[in-house]
Amino acid sequence: MIKKSSLFISLLTILGGVVGFENQPTYSASTIIKCAGQIPNKTACLIEPSSYVIDTYRVDLCQKSPFPDFRSSANYSEAECITIFNGNGNLFRNQLGKDSKYKLPTTGREVVKPGKYKYLTMILKNSFISSGKYRSGETTWRTLGSDEKNLTTKKGDPVKFAAKLRNWRGKDNKDNGYCDNNGGTFSRCEMNYNGYEITAIGLDTDFIESYGDKVTYMFYMLELSTPITLKESSDGYFDLTLKNSLEVYGDGIKVESISTAPFIFEAKYNNNEQ
Repeated sequence: MIKKSSLFISLLTILGGVVGFENQPTYSASTIIKCAGQIPNKTACLIEPSSYVIDTYRVDLCQKSPFPDFRSSANYSEAECITIFNGNGNLFRNQLGKDSKYKLPTTGREVVKPGKYKYLTMILKNSFISSGKYRSGETTWRTLGSDEKNLTTKKGDPVKFAAKLRNWRGKDNKDNGYCDNNGGTFSRCEMNYNGYEITAIGLDTDFIESYGDKVTYMFYMLELSTPITLKESSDGYFDLTLKNSLEVYGDGIKVESISTAPFIFEAKYNNNEQ
């Protein structure tokens, strides 16, 4: 039995500030810090969003990688995965504020299988909807909808915009500084960002690896630094918390974009046995 133990898993998903979103500015950094009131100069800083919406298809905990680079689709059975959530075609929507609890229904959830689990994976709809604003000095920039570069300094509420992945190499087929797999492929990026290692892959409607207009879903996989051992007698449940942010990018004088930023999932395994 697992006594008085918790499972904390962080899943960093790379969305904004990368070449993969074709309208994004091209820059990279190993660490992006919180904004402190200044306008960033050819770099980015993080702010809390005014609103944030994501749609989840499924979440799994796996003993082996279900999506190695030689495969074009995930194989959950071969990777010995436990499904935490599977909507079986029905997306689960979360409208999130800062430090929001990401509550998953029990739909498709499987019983604990004994083994050592090394990966957390998710499939999300390829549409990440958010809005935000940033004040520096006497000026406040806010999102105005359509994309991350559509900003205004006029008074009003931030307007939601949707970010979607088309490919990781951009319109000009250039190496992506975030992707460790030789600058990334059009469909796949393997990266180390803010100390987290993750694989992010575009999927079509049949959940086959793809890019461009065919990308309907996004697959994310985090390799855990410390594998988690579960026993057949383990009795517990998972809580997920999302720490979501937006990236502010500027030229030192004005804000040029407010984009969907990397976000971190923390999953806590709560053991019912004391």
